[in-house]
Order: sequence, then C-alpha cells, then structure tokens
Amino acid sequence: MENREFQVDEATVDTSLDWSSLIALAVTLLVWSSAFAAIKAALEHYTPLHLAVLRFMISSLILLPFVFFKFGLPQLKDLSFIFFLSATGMLLYHIPLCIGEQTVAAGSASLLIATAPVFTAILAVIILKERMNPLGWAGIIISFAGAAVISLGEGDFGLELGALWISCAAFMESFYFVYQKKLLPKYGAFRLTTYVIMAGTILMIPFGKDLLKAVITAPPSATITVVYLAIFPTCIGYAGWAYATSRNPASLVASSLFLNPVMAIFIAWIWLDEMPTFISIMGGVIAIVGVWMLQRSRRSGSIGDVSKRKT
Repeated sequence: MENREFQVDEATVDTSLDWSSLIALAVTLLVWSSAFAAIKAALEHYTPLHLAVLRFMISSLILLPFVFFKFGLPQLKDLSFIFFLSATGMLLYHIPLCIGEQTVAAGSASLLIATAPVFTAILAVIILKERMNPLGWAGIIISFAGAAVISLGEGDFGLELGALWISCAAFMESFYFVYQKKLLPKYGAFRLTTYVIMAGTILMIPFGKDLLKAVITAPPSATITVVYLAIFPTCIGYAGWAYATSRNPASLVASSLFLNPVMAIFIAWIWLDEMPTFISIMGGVIAIVGVWMLQRSRRSGSIGDVSKRKT
C-alpha cells in the first residue's frame, strides 16, 4: 500500500529526533514513491489483477514467518474485522489503482492518491461524528477541485476514466484509515498490517486465474518488478513506517507524506521517462494545498482522533 497517512498520538512518542528511525522513514518514503512507477512498468506485461495477486502472494510468503514465530494468529473474534480492513485497504485499493495506472501517468496517480486524507476526514465526520471547522471544509473543496483538474489533464477530451478508478482506490483506502483504529491499540502497527496483508491475499486469490501462465509468459524483468513491489513498498515500507511513527513526533512523520508525489514524479521521470501533463501537475498542487489546509485544521483541533492513526 502506497502513500498511506498514518499517525500516532504525540503524547506517546518521544519528541526528540531519532536518527535511525528517520533513516527508516526516508527509505519508506522512497520505496512508497517508487511503487507508482513500478506498477506502471509491471503493467506492460501483467494485467492489473495478476499484478495485484502476485504482489500480495509474495508479500504474504515473506510475512508468514512473522506470524509463525513472532506474532502468532489474531484472535478469532477479530478475523471478520481484519477481513473488512483487507477488503477496503487492500483488495479495493490495489486493484483499482492498478486498473487506473493503465492509462494514468504514475506521477498523476500519486497526486490522486495523496487526496485520500480528504475522504478520511469526510468519513470521520459522517461515521465518527467528528467536527470540522471552515478551514477543513475549504481544504476538502480545494482538494477535490485539484483532483478534478488532474483527471482533466490526463484525458484527451474530458475526464480520464483511469483517474476515476484511482480516486475510487483513495476513497476505499479512507475506510481503512477510519476503522483500523479499532484494532491498532490491540495489535500495533506492523502486526496489524501483516494480518491485513495476508487476509487481503486470501481475498485476491480468486482473481488470480491463469496467474501461473502469466508468470511464465512475462519477461523476467516484469516479474522482478512485482517482486520488488512485494518486498520493498509492501513489507519494508510498512516496517519502516511503523518504526518511524513509534519513535518520532506524529506531526513530523505525517508531514513527510507531502514529499511522496514529488518523489513519485521524479522517479517516474527517471524510470519511465514519463511526466504528468502541466495541467495534471497544477491540479496536483491545488489538491495538495487542499490536503495541507485540512491537516492544519486537524492540528487546530477540528478533527481530533482521525489524525491518530498508523498501520
């Protein structure tokens, strides 16, 4: 999962900087930003469904020893909720993202995913009955306007359907952000993420018809790219994020996420020789300004608990 917005309660975190965890955070941001270009590259030889299924199967195999030798199994009563988190945060996030990136530039995809906190805030108001001040609502409106501009910039004659798929992915991810807090205190960030990834793999397996044939026919470079996605953005990315959020102020870690689209655009330019259109970049700037305004409203107390989350 890329470009996630997760925070912890600053009261539980030492406010002094921890350089080893900041290095882990930098690595996390780098590999999460690279995921958009990697997905785009792999989609040249894999279908969106095969890409998502193969990525999660590999990730689950890597994480399986943690379940057996460190974490153990989750409690039976939590399984249904873990599968709900998997459906929203994994299945219905990664597959629409892969479908969307078939036609949307990797950098533009990262800009659209950066609007996920906006959906999260709206759900927090509707579901958790949290309050939002005028600055927060203004940020939401501006962010949606920016996302619409990105979509227009990616389409030749109007809204790009792929951009709508990616916006759908960001929307589904927001359910994960809102509801994961129920189990975070019990399991912690990396352990819960491990369970959710493995449950997500189970949900994805039915979509993996003819996957073996796809792996055989795909060039080794494409399969290596999927392995990279499984190891680095998925496993190492989430481990690094959990470590960084546990040892640094939440505001510092959360603010670093604004670097993701910038890094993603640069990586896509180097890796794929691909740049979003000027209109898409301008839309991205508008969207990120809106998200920044929303974050400011949270820090001022308009949306409280939603800012205290991590995976």
